[in-house]
Amino acid sequence: MRRRCHQYIASAAWIISSAATAAVNDIYPTDFVALPNGSLNVTVYAGHQKASGPYADGVRSAGEVNINQVVVRASRIFSVGQNNQYAWAPVVVLSQADLNGNVALSNPTFSGGARGMGDLRLGNAFWFHIDRPNRTYGLIGLFAILPTGDYDSSKILNVGENRMRYVLTAGWMQPIGGKWLVEVSPEIAVYGDNDQYLGNKVRSQENSYALTTYLRYRQSDVWQFYGGAQINRGGAALVNGAQRTGEQDNTRLYLGMMFFAAPKNQWQLRYSKDVEIENGFRSNGELSLRYLMSFD
Repeated sequence: MRRRCHQYIASAAWIISSAATAAVNDIYPTDFVALPNGSLNVTVYAGHQKASGPYADGVRSAGEVNINQVVVRASRIFSVGQNNQYAWAPVVVLSQADLNGNVALSNPTFSGGARGMGDLRLGNAFWFHIDRPNRTYGLIGLFAILPTGDYDSSKILNVGENRMRYVLTAGWMQPIGGKWLVEVSPEIAVYGDNDQYLGNKVRSQENSYALTTYLRYRQSDVWQFYGGAQINRGGAALVNGAQRTGEQDNTRLYLGMMFFAAPKNQWQLRYSKDVEIENGFRSNGELSLRYLMSFD
């Protein structure tokens, strides 16, 4: 029973790092498109997610968490290399979230939930392949997530994580005939330690791995539709060196649509849900709305 309680506490903290998605970087279709040199890209996300659990080795504990989140991302494209054949973009991401656990999660460390600013994300994306006429792109990105978010060491539910995180990601977008395109993005995340977890405990986490894929249909220049999947592995959590949750073995599915109000103004509506989970909280459904603006 005591071991089960420890698993529960560590798993509950795990939900914060996956409030928007299981992978650290939330990938959407068209994220791999390299805009023209000098373009400023501003994206706003709003999402609501309901999660249940936590799960430990596929067995669920009673509890639910509701998550509301708003994210703003900005980047600027710079063409580089001979004949501008490559591109580079610095990226900054800010977020705000509101987390609420239900009565089943009643515990002094859960009281009042959590709300506030998330950790600051700084990154760089480098396009090593750009073929705009054929809509084919390849990139690699590196992100550092700083412990700047709101964090209370006496609470399990927190918006900030009080630790460094580093994420190496790649992406490839490729037409596969007619109006269909496929997008693939692998990810590796490395985690620093939180040395103020529930007071003075040290919470660490093993490397995690994710693979996100989308299949997109361009019905017209205005409307597009897509489906996708994401698998997650690794990421076991430890408290004071003792393992408290097992590795992720989780699968998530996506379904969405895109609307181009103008060539440089894009709306996306996406629904996602976990269909398989071993450890952590299970997303019973997330609805997100994204608006992208591009300026020359």
